Amino acid sequence: MTKFDPNKTYAIGMWDMTFYAIDCETDEPVRNEDGSVAEFRVNNYDYTYIADGLDVDDLKEAQPIVHLYRGELVK
Repeated sequence: MTKFDPNKTYAIGMWDMTFYAIDCETDEPVRNEDGSVAEFRVNNYDYTYIADGLDVDDLKEAQPIVHLYRGELVK
């Protein structure tokens, strides 16, 4: 677990952001040929506003993500 030095000041940044596309007719995620959900990123987009108002005390260490869609595990 990461410990923050109480004598230092920290800022919060965004490390990674992924998106997926949804077919509006079927309400299903767009999938790759292997059946996994297609993931996308956006270049040169400023996500820093998402961290506005957060403090390092609000952060929890990241764990592996399990993706669920409508209650089902998604590849």
